[in-house]
Amino acid sequence: MNQVSVADVDRYLVSFEREWVCLPTDSVQTIVCPSFPLIREFREKLPSYVAVGAQNSFWEERGAYTGEVSPALLADMKTSFVLLGHSERRHMGETDEVVAKKISACLSAGLRPILCVGETSDDRNNNQTFEVILRQIEIALADVLLAQIDRILIAYEPVWAIGTDRTPSAHDIMKVATFIRRFFLKKFNDEAIIPSIVYGGSVSADLIEEVCIRPGLSGVLVGRESLIPHELACMVKKLSDV
Repeated sequence: MNQVSVADVDRYLVSFEREWVCLPTDSVQTIVCPSFPLIREFREKLPSYVAVGAQNSFWEERGAYTGEVSPALLADMKTSFVLLGHSERRHMGETDEVVAKKISACLSAGLRPILCVGETSDDRNNNQTFEVILRQIEIALADVLLAQIDRILIAYEPVWAIGTDRTPSAHDIMKVATFIRRFFLKKFNDEAIIPSIVYGGSVSADLIEEVCIRPGLSGVLVGRESLIPHELACMVKKLSDV
C-alpha cells in the first residue's frame, strides 16, 4: 500500500515501461500485484508478458461482506495470480484456516494462489521453522484437489526478514525449499506434483545471484524493491541470466 495517488501510479508505470523495454520477455515470468483499485490500470498499461496479480482475496463469491473483494471479480478483471497468507495479513489475525478457504475459492475461480509461509523470529529462535511451515502448508492445502496442486506457488518468506536488511543464508533458504519439496514428494510420490517454490524476504539483486542459481527454487517474491522499476528490472535481468 505505497502508491497513494494517481500521480504516483503514472510515474511508476512510465518508469516501468522505460526500464523494461529492452528486457527479455520469454525467459522469466514476471507477476506484479498492485492494490485492488489499481489492478485494471496496471492490466491495461503493463506489457502483455507481465502478469497481474492481487494482494489478497475473500473466500465468498458474493454476499454481505463490506470491504472484501471476491475471487470471481478478480478473475473477471483478468487477474491471474493472488497472494494469500502473506505475513502482514497473518499479523492482522488471518489464520491458516482462513487462508485455506481463500485458496479453495481462488482455485475455483481460475486464479493461481501464491501461498506465503514462513516463521517468526520467535519460531526461528525456538527451532520451530519446519514445524510452523508444515502446519501452514498442511492446513492451507487440506481441501485442494490433486489436479490443482500444480496451479499453486509456495513463497517462503521468513517473517523476521521482511522489510529489514536481514536475510537467511542461501544454505538456510535451500534447507526450507528442500523441506517443502520433500513434503510434497512424500505426500504424492511424484516429482511432477511439487509446486514451484520462490523466496521472499528482503530480496535484492545480490541475493538472487546467491539463491536462484540453486536447484529447487523457481524465483523470488519481491517486496519493497519492486516499488523501484529499475531495481525490479535488474532482478529480472539477473534471473534471465541464471
